[in-house]
Amino acid sequence: MSVQGLAIPKLPDFLMPVPVIKAGEDIGKYVRLALMTAMLSVCFEQIPAEFKPENFHWFFSIALATGAVIALAATLSEKYSRIAVAVFSIFFLYGVFLAGASPANHGWLAVWTIPPAILFTRWWQEPQYADYLRITLGVVMIGAAAQKLLAGTYLDGSYIAYLSHYGSTTENMFFVLCSDDTLNNPCGWHKFLGTFIVLWQIGVGLLLLAGVRSILFLTIEVGFLLGAGLYADEMNFQVLNISLLCIAFRVGMSYGLFIVCGALLFIDIHGIGRFIEYVL
Repeated sequence: MSVQGLAIPKLPDFLMPVPVIKAGEDIGKYVRLALMTAMLSVCFEQIPAEFKPENFHWFFSIALATGAVIALAATLSEKYSRIAVAVFSIFFLYGVFLAGASPANHGWLAVWTIPPAILFTRWWQEPQYADYLRITLGVVMIGAAAQKLLAGTYLDGSYIAYLSHYGSTTENMFFVLCSDDTLNNPCGWHKFLGTFIVLWQIGVGLLLLAGVRSILFLTIEVGFLLGAGLYADEMNFQVLNISLLCIAFRVGMSYGLFIVCGALLFIDIHGIGRFIEYVL
């Protein structure tokens, strides 16, 4: 599979956000790694709410965890990847449908993006699946921006101001930019940040819908999503987005980025804010 667009500055192979493909190497294993990471984020998303001793019998919990490990590992295999995705979709995404409208955006995005891979025998080589993810993510970006525009609380800075005063440890990182009286009268910095977030989502959504697959674009967006996850203390959702983007751009996920995402998923179980408080 070819990669279109600009090249990013040369970094050590391990630090590259996308895999460095050697001559004759199959890029498919990196694409399968990206989907496995997306599936892993779904598993971690369910840990705080569902995998508690008081909610599940210990045997059922162990069996479910064992099944998840087997399905995730099989996803990396060319021979069993499609079957693994199908099994995962049946046993780990059914809860989203059973819960109706209550699941967060993370659950619904997973429902609309992971199961369609079953439709293709070798989904990691299928341009239609990558284009489907690209268009879906583009629509999601535009929809998220439209929601913020309709609410108006991003453009006037009131939402950023509220988070700066009453948000979690990471959400109030911009508190120092403005004075205490900005809660009722947001300052210019809070308005700028809110407007920037909306315009960024619109821009990314339009570029995705236009079919832009620049590696530089992907690298910048991955960095932005990691920053957004840090700020909003919802890294799990951002890992899902990053994984899907790696597939949509048809480059897969590098081992270095996988290690970063895996570590962030563990930290996100209790929240980045609590992790920072513990470290400091």
